[in-house]
Amino acid sequence: MDEPDFLITVVDNALQVLDMAAKETEVRVRKVSEELDMAPSSAHRLLATLAYRHYLVQDPASKIYRPGIKLINSRALSSDTLKVRRIMRPHMESLAEATRESVSLSRLMGDHIEFIDGVESPRALRASPRVGARLPAHATAGGKVQLAQLSRQEVIDLYPDGLKSLTTHTETEMPQLLKRLQQCLKAGYAISREESTEGISAVSVPVYDSHQRTLAALTVLAPTARLPNSRLQPVLESLTSAASAVNVLF
Repeated sequence: MDEPDFLITVVDNALQVLDMAAKETEVRVRKVSEELDMAPSSAHRLLATLAYRHYLVQDPASKIYRPGIKLINSRALSSDTLKVRRIMRPHMESLAEATRESVSLSRLMGDHIEFIDGVESPRALRASPRVGARLPAHATAGGKVQLAQLSRQEVIDLYPDGLKSLTTHTETEMPQLLKRLQQCLKAGYAISREESTEGISAVSVPVYDSHQRTLAALTVLAPTARLPNSRLQPVLESLTSAASAVNVLF
C-alpha cells in the first residue's frame, strides 16, 4: 500500500515501535532512534509514553523495553494463555490477600520466562512482578518449575552459551542445574533464593491443564526475610490449591 497523503508521523512511529516489540520482544532507545531516524531524546519520549500506557514495560536493570500487558493482550497469544490468565486472576488475588505477598503468573519462552500476570503485595516493601518483563528461566522459581518438565537434553540445548549469572546466588553450572530440576520435578515445586534479584526469594508450582500439560507457573515472591523455610509449607499449600483451579476448568 502506498503511503497516504495524510500520514500522521508520530502515530506511524508509535506503531512501528510496537511492531518491533511484537517481533523482536525487546526494544532499545538507540535502535528506535536509528530505525526511525529520530533523535535519541525523541525515541526515549516515545518509548516512555508507550510504557506509560502499558503497551511496553521497561526492565529496571537493563533499561530495555519489552511488550507490556496491552501489547501482550493484543498480539497472538495462544488461547490457552489467555484462558489460564482469566481463570487464575481471582485465585491470584485471593492468594496475594492470604499471604500478603506478591503473586505472579509466568510462562516459559525458550530460556526465559515472561510474566503474563501479577498481583502486588499491599506491603510497602515488596517484590514487584512486572507484566511483560522477562527473566532467565534458570534463575527463577517459575522458570525452574517449568524447565523441570523438559527432558535433560532439551534443557541443555536451551543454553549453548552456558548459564548467565544474575547474582552471586545464581546457579551457573549445568550439572547442578539439572540435578536441581530433577529435585523440582519430584517435589512438585521450585524455590529461588535471591537467584535473580538480591533480597528476593520465591516459591513456585506448575499450572497444568486436565491433560497434565504445563501451561504456566504460579509463584509467590517476597523479600527473603519474609519467606523463610518455616513458612514454605503453608504458602505451598495455598499455591497448589490455586493452581489446581486450572486443572479443573481446562
